[in-house]
Amino acid sequence: MKNALQCPSLFRAYEKHFRVGAAINGRMPADPAYRELICRHFNSITADNQMKPMFVMDRDATLARGDLSHAAVSFRSVDSLLSFANENGIAVRYHTLAWHNQTPRWFFAKDWSDAENAEPASRDVMLARLENYILDVMNHVNTCFPGLVYTWDVVNEAIEPDQGGPGLYRTRSPWYRTCGEDFLPAAFRAARKGQAPGQTLCYNDYNAFQPVKRDAILALLKKLQAENLVDTMGMQGHYVMDWMNVSLCEEAARAYAALGLKLQVTELDIHCNSDDEEHRLKLAQLYGDYFAMLKKLSAEGIGIEAVTFWGVTDADSWLTGFRRETSYPLLFTRDKQAKDAYDAVMKAAE
Repeated sequence: MKNALQCPSLFRAYEKHFRVGAAINGRMPADPAYRELICRHFNSITADNQMKPMFVMDRDATLARGDLSHAAVSFRSVDSLLSFANENGIAVRYHTLAWHNQTPRWFFAKDWSDAENAEPASRDVMLARLENYILDVMNHVNTCFPGLVYTWDVVNEAIEPDQGGPGLYRTRSPWYRTCGEDFLPAAFRAARKGQAPGQTLCYNDYNAFQPVKRDAILALLKKLQAENLVDTMGMQGHYVMDWMNVSLCEEAARAYAALGLKLQVTELDIHCNSDDEEHRLKLAQLYGDYFAMLKKLSAEGIGIEAVTFWGVTDADSWLTGFRRETSYPLLFTRDKQAKDAYDAVMKAAE
């Protein structure tokens, strides 16, 4: 293995095809080694958490404001990451504006109550809150950091066909319970109002390569396209080594692109529960095949905006906690060494 700080740049290897990005946390910019690693290998970043609603909405300020249709926001965590990106010439994908998860429950309550069984706000109030929040965030970012954000994850993970059949929304979502299907186009309408020139609006979801869910997402995208509300499909890339299927990923990517949409791989990692030689080589093969497929699509003229790893090194991966076993899913080891998977991705770029 080689020191990742001395290896050729990932993003420069693919700059003719798409941006290469990573999800980072708020501590990394303050760490010299991480800062150097990020700037060397990635020309796009996204926040792993700092830009999600629970880190931006301010309940105390909301209560003080006294407006039941307009939550107050705080941009401390957002601005810190945006400043780092701005200072280092790194583009940003904003993740995420509307999501059923990591949005505080008081945001859905009639009187901003934080009680577990609080009465929900009405549909009309929630739609107003949604639009006000989205516009507040977008206006702040585009005013204070013009030209920095190139895409917005407007809605995240709204489709879950396993709950009852193809096309069914995630009905347990507080957004669905308060607004029904209306929250999706409403979120994108608000984002269209707030977007700046050159920015794209993205729908983002996981398991987007699986045929049943793919078809449900395609149906949603067509509805959004009928109002010219969506530009990009974000295919989360959370894969597991034993069942990753690059051919299905390609098939899904082509189906989304056939709608005239741009594509992003938004949260790429491959769960691997061992770092022995056999697993390292299998991981390298999968990453090499995957990037070769993406490069082929790009060469054909399919617009791939970015490929974003979910983490920088194995030490940062959410998978160890989520899977409850140590995971080795990324291109760089915990001590910032480049793995065989890095070599395979670089070879695919040749």
